[in-house]
Amino acid sequence: MSKMEEEPWYLQEQIVKNYEAYYQGKYKRADILEKKLLKRLLEQFGDTQKLLEIGCGTGHFTRWMESLGLECYGLDLSPLMLREAERFWAKGQLMQGESSYLPFKSGSFDVVAFIACLEYMPSIATAFREAARVARKGMIIGLMNKWSLPTIRRRLQVKRGKNPYYRNAKFYSIREIKRTLGETFHDRYALAYWTTTVFPKVFGNMESTHFPFGSFVGIAVKLCDAHD
Repeated sequence: MSKMEEEPWYLQEQIVKNYEAYYQGKYKRADILEKKLLKRLLEQFGDTQKLLEIGCGTGHFTRWMESLGLECYGLDLSPLMLREAERFWAKGQLMQGESSYLPFKSGSFDVVAFIACLEYMPSIATAFREAARVARKGMIIGLMNKWSLPTIRRRLQVKRGKNPYYRNAKFYSIREIKRTLGETFHDRYALAYWTTTVFPKVFGNMESTHFPFGSFVGIAVKLCDAHD
């Protein structure tokens, strides 16, 4: 296996340079639906002013959430992704770091967001605990649904040696996320809201639903012992 094949896609310059264009191509409709879903998740927390997105990548969702009137910060492991983020968000508050150790004081943010990044983290329980430390109200989670048709297709592509975006990914179902939240926080959290987008055209004009096989899962998690 070559060095390029061994490296995750977010550390490969050529892939990273083309990443943002993905949202303007075949993924454009999905992006619109996901942002509608994420906005509903944010609404579960009432007055939210300050947000941290972990695994922000090119800042695609970070700068969108800033457009909603939030003070947003983005953190990512990849210096290449952050370099791209700076091109699109020149005045953005961006920094390099890991989900397992956030360089912020406890209670620094109202909400912490994970959007399409948990799939690449070595321990989502560790990421949740550290996010809970810095969040006053809770977390929003957006992820590719393990049991959706698009994700099943991605997994098959990886087995055939294709689609480098997902070679290093681990996919989760809504049930697995709920179980991890329960094991991590026990009775110190509440699942405020969850839904999925259903954007394969076979489902017609449906945009979101409590359908456990929808393509993109969105979850709002309130922390019961959150910082004042």
